[in-house]
Amino acid sequence: MSSAEQFEVAVIGAGAMGSAVAWQLARRGHSVILLEQFGPGHQQGSSHGATRIFRVAYRDPTYVRLATESLRAWAELEQESGRVLLEQSGQIDHGDPEAIEQVAHNLEAAGFLAQRLSPTQAQELWPGMRFDQAVVHSVDGGRVFADRTVQALHECATARGVTVAFHEPVQTIDSTSDGVILQTPGRRVHARLLVIAAGAWVEELLPGEFVLPKLTVSEQVPVHFRKRNPSMRWPSFLHHMHANADALTFGAYGMESPLSGSAATGSAASDTAASNAESLGLKAGVDNATDVGQVVAYVNKWHPGLHPDPVSSTQCLFTSTADQQFILQRQGPIVVCSTCSGHGFKFTPMIGELVADMCEGLPARYNFSSQI
Repeated sequence: MSSAEQFEVAVIGAGAMGSAVAWQLARRGHSVILLEQFGPGHQQGSSHGATRIFRVAYRDPTYVRLATESLRAWAELEQESGRVLLEQSGQIDHGDPEAIEQVAHNLEAAGFLAQRLSPTQAQELWPGMRFDQAVVHSVDGGRVFADRTVQALHECATARGVTVAFHEPVQTIDSTSDGVILQTPGRRVHARLLVIAAGAWVEELLPGEFVLPKLTVSEQVPVHFRKRNPSMRWPSFLHHMHANADALTFGAYGMESPLSGSAATGSAASDTAASNAESLGLKAGVDNATDVGQVVAYVNKWHPGLHPDPVSSTQCLFTSTADQQFILQRQGPIVVCSTCSGHGFKFTPMIGELVADMCEGLPARYNFSSQI
């Protein structure tokens, strides 16, 4: 049997979260290998696409605090990569009045501006949208550039000495007295610690003795629409459509995103092009929508400033807990990082930092309450 390559930490999954973990560990001087079953920039999981919503506006104050810390972590990643990854162009929550008031209260309690508006006032500011019951605007929200972020993390991790190995599916994981042994088709790896950040594939990789909360994997369909007036801007938005919904549940969402064929990823030179209003459409989704028609019906009702015929649609895997909370859990030499549930990307560089803390045995800064 061939000898094993030696690393302090092996990370499975080179999407946003696994790549952020590898980068943060390398910043602290650890030797890391990052293993990915697919190729770079693949569209099989949860990290692909041009944009994701960034918001500090949450009904759960834990995530307001996490988003606040994430602003600092995004700035560090932008500085190191030399890329624009976060655009704070503003974000709207509208809909159920009780939910909107919770959002506004949590923003103000954390020191952020919360601009309360009536639907009429909001429509005067953003005439391409219709607004439901109550509205709060956060100037600190906006969007992050997803594909660009993952690429930046790969580059920064590699520059810091991380071995990034694509097309290396992990076939077996065996515990040893001093860590784990991983086998892929091309290599054998020994690591003192293992981080599994494999999205929809987490459960099938875990050893049987590792107990997780129940995870549900679903395929949802974000859809891209063209603006009737290309120069008109849209804030990122969440539509709280259901009264008495859980704090992390909402009905629909959207953000500006480059249309098919517009600059979305690549070099820093494309960053300005991807932020040009005339190259942007709107990416919208409806919670649990698996059919483009559901999203089109929503846009027809709430976004008269958009052409209702879709430009394109994508499939994205959502790996969720029952309460939409994150899973950051360590058991022996294995750490599970499952921060999906449809709202994790905005925290990417900060999640990497929290998992690096866990690997180093530092006290947890957050207690995510997903129940087993």
